[in-house]
Amino acid sequence: MSYSVHRRMVADAAVPLERRASHARSCALHVAEKLAVKRSAVLAHVKQRTGIDLDMPCSDEALAIAFASIEALRSGAQKLAQSAA
Repeated sequence: MSYSVHRRMVADAAVPLERRASHARSCALHVAEKLAVKRSAVLAHVKQRTGIDLDMPCSDEALAIAFASIEALRSGAQKLAQSAA
């Protein structure tokens, strides 16, 4: 699936939180491929910036905050920390 499809699923409140988090991690993979780093580097960056672990987000709000960080990486508004790369 494309990044856009996964992004839509992350935003769909009718989808269970765990499944939406899975789609967010898939988006992280797409961003990692774009940045030529491992997905774990993107997930570590998100956790460092937001304090939210995408393996177990605790709420819809936490997922939205973490996903906003992924979107910022994708758009170039945030840069991946050197230690995460």
